[in-house]
Amino acid sequence: MKAFLASTLIIVAAMPAMAADDVATKHATDFATKAALSNQFEMEAAKIEIAKGKASDAKQFAQDMLTDHGKAGPLLAEAAKKDGIALPTELDSEYRLKVEALQNADAANLDQAYLSTQVTAHQQAVELFDQFSKQGPDGELKKTAMKILPDLHMHLTRVQALASK
Repeated sequence: MKAFLASTLIIVAAMPAMAADDVATKHATDFATKAALSNQFEMEAAKIEIAKGKASDAKQFAQDMLTDHGKAGPLLAEAAKKDGIALPTELDSEYRLKVEALQNADAANLDQAYLSTQVTAHQQAVELFDQFSKQGPDGELKKTAMKILPDLHMHLTRVQALASK
């Protein structure tokens, strides 16, 4: 009976720690999923701009996004793997609709549509990475978020300038 009571007390005492671990894991998983989807979307959108866009500055921005996000994606994937989190391998329905909208945009409006989507995407990414780098659980994902965040700020500033032309 004493052993049973002792086991029960240990389990009850450990429950808050297990719940905290679950919350931290969920927070990290949510971040990693959103970050991976955003990264994939930005790359898909850039490919469309490069293939169909007309404005050289928008096309150059798209090329730079392929390069930069092509580096960020593997960093994020490696960090997620180290933290035991699986990333999505394809876009969700929300991002697929955005990609389809860009694919179907008429040539006269594609450059501005692309830049507008990139302003929004980078605003959301900066907010996501900033919040996670400050409030996320310690681990590889948090370190990676802090490493990628300055590039996202630079992308946002640059795309805002292009979109306002």
